[in-house]
Parts: sequence; C-alpha cells; structure tokens
Amino acid sequence: MSSLRSLYLRWCCQVQDFGLKHLLAMRSLRLLSLAGCPLLTTTGLSGLVQLQELEELELTNCPGATPELFKYFSQHLPRCLVIE
Repeated sequence: MSSLRSLYLRWCCQVQDFGLKHLLAMRSLRLLSLAGCPLLTTTGLSGLVQLQELEELELTNCPGATPELFKYFSQHLPRCLVIE
C-alpha cells in the first residue's frame, strides 16, 4: 500500500486516532478524506502533517477539526488544500 495515492474514509464512524498512525507510513498519499469521522481528535489529526506529499485533506463534519488545527495545517502543509 505504499503507492496508494487516494484514500476515502468518509463517514467511517469507527476510525480513531490510533488508526491514523497507520496512515503515516503511506508517504505517497495525495488525497485523504476523513469527512464525518466523529472519533478523530485534534491531537490525532495534527499528526497528519507528516504526510508532506498530501495535496488535499477533507475534514468536513469532523469534530476534531478546529480553527487552530486548520491554522496548524496551513503552516505545516502549505501545499495542501484543507477542506473544512
């Protein structure tokens, strides 16, 4: 799965921060959708800055996505379009 470029986990209500840690090995990931994942926290989501090749990150209706987190992403993933 190291060559995976897009991953859609929209509305997967069982995805948790622990699961996000497994995504960090997917260095070729360009698009990640976590919209509507209710169990993700700001802490877990902030780790996604390790995915430096990320071009689009969808966090619509994700309770862990705070204004502070969006600012953090803009500083650490400047080439990534983060969709609120």
